[in-house]
Amino acid sequence: MKTQRAPTNNNNKSVRVQRAPTNNQNKSVRVFFILGRNPELSRAEVLEFLKARNRPHKEILFEENFLVIEVNENEKFDIQEFGGVMWLGQVTFEGTQQKFMKYINQNEIVPADKFSYAVFGNQDAQVLKDKFKGEKKKAMIKHGRKQIQFQSGEKHELPKVDFYIFYYEYNGTIYFGTATQSYDNTEVKNRDMNKPVRREFLAISPRLSKILINLSGAKPHDLLLDPFCGIGGILQEALLKRINVHGIDKDKRATIGAETNLKWLATQYKIGNRYTIENSDSRRASDLQFSAIATETPLGEILREKVSDKQVKQIILNFEAYMIPILRRLKVIKKPFAKIAITFPTIRLFRVNVQKIAEKTGLKIYLGPILESRPDQFISRDIVVFQ
Repeated sequence: MKTQRAPTNNNNKSVRVQRAPTNNQNKSVRVFFILGRNPELSRAEVLEFLKARNRPHKEILFEENFLVIEVNENEKFDIQEFGGVMWLGQVTFEGTQQKFMKYINQNEIVPADKFSYAVFGNQDAQVLKDKFKGEKKKAMIKHGRKQIQFQSGEKHELPKVDFYIFYYEYNGTIYFGTATQSYDNTEVKNRDMNKPVRREFLAISPRLSKILINLSGAKPHDLLLDPFCGIGGILQEALLKRINVHGIDKDKRATIGAETNLKWLATQYKIGNRYTIENSDSRRASDLQFSAIATETPLGEILREKVSDKQVKQIILNFEAYMIPILRRLKVIKKPFAKIAITFPTIRLFRVNVQKIAEKTGLKIYLGPILESRPDQFISRDIVVFQ
């Protein structure tokens, strides 16, 4: 059956990145990404997405929640492919501050006479204010009321405006551009809220599902395994990426829910990809030589009361003992260089011993652990990629 891509209501369609002025004979351009609340994780997601598809790229800068990558001029991005990118666009100017002043004086930055805008970066926006005022444009800069809180607790404002401008200085070089795509959470949220079966306390978000899939290196037409599939959160996002999926869970109610959700998704979005749900123990998973594995492990029972450090240590040790035989099996049933993107629980300051897990299973730590947490969370996640 021909694989079809799921339609969305997002107006930010995949766009072709236009070539920026450059003397490079390889005809490359530079693209900026404004990353979400966990920049380290989002950066890894973008880079692994490109590596999995063998797309040439070079990281130019990564600071705070800003990432600039050099890619081929015909590279195309669809921001909805990612879980951790908020805005992206082409770097249209790169050079000294002096040359930048000449650039903005000679070029139209925003093709409108009346608009609102926001500026992301470490440079003073007064230059742009003066530019628009001199052109007699009715331009209103907004800083926004909605905020995103980073893992460190720092808050960044998220204005809703007509144009998002990137204006950043790095090692004496100015990088400048206007975002061409914004992440649209509307369709994602509607899909998540309207699926037939939901589990409020055990659900993995579509955002994190996309990140894990991209970290696993899965791409269209691959076969991806989720050995703790629950009601199919990761499987849904993988299907929308035109990836074939196989889900396993020992909870029969969960697998029934997953079947219901995936059937609904396939009908709603006219998806032709293959999916299989298995009510079983992942230690006995079939050897199908999976191209990628992405999963949210059971993060432990919901702790409804404060526990001692001794109890927490034991919970972590029990988890490690539980996971080792499963990961040994996953090593056997995946392709030799296939990756396993997986979450491990962290409770307060206590974390799973990833190095011990690797030694006991024969897997190699490819990436991480990267902590995924919020300041008010008691149980958080470490995200690790094994190979």
